[in-house]
Amino acid sequence: MRLACLFSGGKDSTFSLYKSLMNGHEVPCLISLHPFNDESMLYHFPNNTLFKKISEAVEIPIIEKYCYDIKKEHEIGELRLSVKQAIDQYSIKGLIHGTISSRFQLNVFEEISNNLNLKLYSPIWGIEPFQYYNDLIDSDFEIIITRVAAQGLDEKWLGRTIDRKNYEMLKKYSKKFNFNITFEGGEAETMVLDCPIYKKRIKIEKYSLKWDGIRGTFEISEVVLITK
Repeated sequence: MRLACLFSGGKDSTFSLYKSLMNGHEVPCLISLHPFNDESMLYHFPNNTLFKKISEAVEIPIIEKYCYDIKKEHEIGELRLSVKQAIDQYSIKGLIHGTISSRFQLNVFEEISNNLNLKLYSPIWGIEPFQYYNDLIDSDFEIIITRVAAQGLDEKWLGRTIDRKNYEMLKKYSKKFNFNITFEGGEAETMVLDCPIYKKRIKIEKYSLKWDGIRGTFEISEVVLITK
């Protein structure tokens, strides 16, 4: 099926894109939304200026739109316009998303898909979290943490790669501090630097750390694409 992918560059949307391609679907475009600020319930905020670079790494064109309000209705409206553009420009028949357990997000995507007569494709909906991380690591996903906002996740996690060792530590901390290890509740955000569907690897050239004592971000200001 010809599908567009709702894409943030994080582990969930990237793995959903990967699964879709591995299952034989055609993905002619990505759709990325820039939220007004980091209070968005739908979209990633840190490092969203890199969407274009990531689309170049995976060699799939991208549709980008900017939100100018934090209101839910505005964010959903901009997403609907983006999906309509994908239908007109790329003749898509369905929509990929990377939601795991958020009923709010799923309802939004279902409503848009139903209204536009699209198939909603949900590769990781309901996936068991610990199996999910094993799948990510076994599939050679290079994932870094770009934002933390939960007790148990301090500034030392910013920019850290989620490899096997760090995953075991995350699992331990998630149980101790009772946060969602998939980060879908905003506990943290991630970015994929490399994976099997990337034609080029993303190398970080410049970054800065911001930490206010409770939450922080790993802000990437410059990247280059490295031929694999």
